[in-house]
Amino acid sequence: MAPFLEKYSVLINSEGERIIGTYVRSVEVISMAKKMDDLFDSMRGVLPEQRAAILENNEMLGIEPRPEIDEEDFGEMCFRIYDSTQYNYPINVKWFVPQKGDLGMFESAWGVVREIDKKYERFKLVCNGESHWINVRDLVSVKK
Repeated sequence: MAPFLEKYSVLINSEGERIIGTYVRSVEVISMAKKMDDLFDSMRGVLPEQRAAILENNEMLGIEPRPEIDEEDFGEMCFRIYDSTQYNYPINVKWFVPQKGDLGMFESAWGVVREIDKKYERFKLVCNGESHWINVRDLVSVKK
């Protein structure tokens, strides 16, 4: 970025006039004054810098939004889980672990399904002495 673009910007006032060469700090002061006039409107908005910081923090934590699974894929995943209990073959399961609302992390494991709990809509995946109870609604993918 050119050095002069870091300190100067173009400002368009409410009448549509362009003010060139205005120092960036004065633009921030003008925008802050507008926000103070309408206090409740300023509380609803998120500054672009804040939004970028939130997204960067979420990326660092590995937090992602919950994926949407269509009914056909969901049915196929349930069929593979049921087959694993019937024929005792291992499957690779990836599921969503919610952290904050619809944001969360993905975990994966492979093993054989030993139990299916219909009441709580979950199943037990067992491998090498480890077991995971996985909620059916949190499934992302199931592979052989």
